[in-house]
Amino acid sequence: MKVYIFGNGNIKFSEFEVLYLKPLQELVFNKGVEFIVCDFRGVDTLIMEYLKSETPNVTVLHIGEQPRYIPDRYRTKVSQWKVIGSFEDDEARDRYAIENCTHFIAKDFNSSPKRKSGTQKNIELCLTLGKEQIE
Repeated sequence: MKVYIFGNGNIKFSEFEVLYLKPLQELVFNKGVEFIVCDFRGVDTLIMEYLKSETPNVTVLHIGEQPRYIPDRYRTKVSQWKVIGSFEDDEARDRYAIENCTHFIAKDFNSSPKRKSGTQKNIELCLTLGKEQIE
């Protein structure tokens, strides 16, 4: 199982705990689960902070030469994580993540009738491609 975790950059920690930590806590102890994350603020950095001491099975995707954020490697499992970069833009990076996942965890609270967020677009693409959403 490969789980892509993504979401909005302006999430509150209390929202993160409710929307992301609960499903994550059930998955993190399964040694066969791999996680795919990106390096933006909000959900991405909070997920990395949670996973850094929990599992070595993480792939971090980023644009450009280096990730915008990566947790400390000292006394964590981060030194065992895979880091894949040099994607041209968000769309290419997200497409790679979606193509390589089997499941996903994501919530969107920024979309409106006038504007669809990148998170919502990615949720829709995951569902269109038959990826299983974990609630």
